[in-house]
Amino acid sequence: MSETMKAKTIILFCLLCSMTAMAQTMVYVGPDKNNQKVIRRYNRCHYRLTPAQTLLSHSGKAKDFTAIFGVKTNSLMSNDDIEINFLKKWVESPIYNDKEERVYFVEIKNKTSDTIFIDRSRCFRADSDGSKYCYCDSSKCSDTLSMQRMIAIPPHAKRNLTDYRWVKTKGSDYVEFVEYPEEFLWNLDAAGMYEGYVYYEEVKTYTEDTSPFCRSFLIAYSKQADFATYSLAAIHFYIREIIGWRYPESIKENTNTARLTGDYKYSITSWMSLY
Repeated sequence: MSETMKAKTIILFCLLCSMTAMAQTMVYVGPDKNNQKVIRRYNRCHYRLTPAQTLLSHSGKAKDFTAIFGVKTNSLMSNDDIEINFLKKWVESPIYNDKEERVYFVEIKNKTSDTIFIDRSRCFRADSDGSKYCYCDSSKCSDTLSMQRMIAIPPHAKRNLTDYRWVKTKGSDYVEFVEYPEEFLWNLDAAGMYEGYVYYEEVKTYTEDTSPFCRSFLIAYSKQADFATYSLAAIHFYIREIIGWRYPESIKENTNTARLTGDYKYSITSWMSLY
């Protein structure tokens, strides 16, 4: 990470934490030699267009599309202390028992012989449209059913930043979510996307600088439970491809009929509608 990007990350983190008293000291831990290898896992996913599909390309405006996300090269996903991965899973819907939902989990691996602590009140998600999210609202971290503020990761173990927990509400079949997994959705209007933005089977490609939408994850961790000193990892996702599809994505990408190439486990995609 360049000095400029490091300064920007620190400034953004301080702004997000401006409502929290922070007497602790931040210690910069740079990427290790494995960092770019981890990043490349997420940049291998592409859309596979068959000759038959090519003949249908641009045949009409697409209302549905799939976005493929990449990771910016200035991200810090691996250093001497931790490795962070975003893992895709299909989970059973708590509301519709016969339906599976594709979600993502932020997995943090402790690479050290010490316990690593994650303070979720200091972990944030920030979108390029200006929206921000803190992973632990202090008003919702007070009882056993709520999200716990601190995560302790034993030496050489892994933990998710969030799990997928819910409880049934009284007198109702509906559920109340306690912890949410990740979904890569965003504000279409803020990104300048509208019906007709992409045609059926059209593939739009973007660079890190031209992408219409970016999402950053800022994760603070420490080897001390009181966070006397702590370090920061910043991961920056961006839309790398948009593909106009006539129908929603309805198959798992690890099947033989999938149209997405790359490592299924590390591919980040999102389906949305242009209405």
